[in-house]
Amino acid sequence: MKTIFLRVCLSLALSMVLCACPETTVPDGFGAAPVRLKPAEWEGTWSPVDEPEEKLSLKVLDAEQGVLELKEQGEAEPSETFTLTLRQSVDGKNQPQVCFAILKNAKNPAGGLHLLRVDGRGRSFLLWSINHQEVSAALRAGELKGKVTADKDGDHNQLAAEAANASALLAPRFWNWTNPSVMMRR
Repeated sequence: MKTIFLRVCLSLALSMVLCACPETTVPDGFGAAPVRLKPAEWEGTWSPVDEPEEKLSLKVLDAEQGVLELKEQGEAEPSETFTLTLRQSVDGKNQPQVCFAILKNAKNPAGGLHLLRVDGRGRSFLLWSINHQEVSAALRAGELKGKVTADKDGDHNQLAAEAANASALLAPRFWNWTNPSVMMRR
């Protein structure tokens, strides 16, 4: 795969299946509340800005619970289906500009955690991956709740679905800010 976004998806899927690289997972209820989705703003074909020939299909599965289906388009062999669940990063009535995105496949009930920001017009969004090493250090120091399982290939972090974790994870140190995936509607 050429794109960062697709690499993140595939690496997450492989890590879930093989448990062979650092990962940070969360349960479905992580975050303040579901982001309520408007299908017109999400459904359709999306491409990374830097690789417009790569195409992903997004479909709203549950608008009230913030659940999207994600599939790669144009593959000769059937592509794996992922769900992307959007959860508010802060509690409140207004939809957040930045929300948590939980990416998972059918083979693993725990999802990989990302940070997502939408443009508000349904034309683009940015997706950041989590800094696994910072999460591991914070879990070991007691700053976050959950568990770290050390492995020869890296730590496997499991965060608890607690409000304190969601709030703490908004600190800049937990995200790989310099390399976001930028997705545009096609």
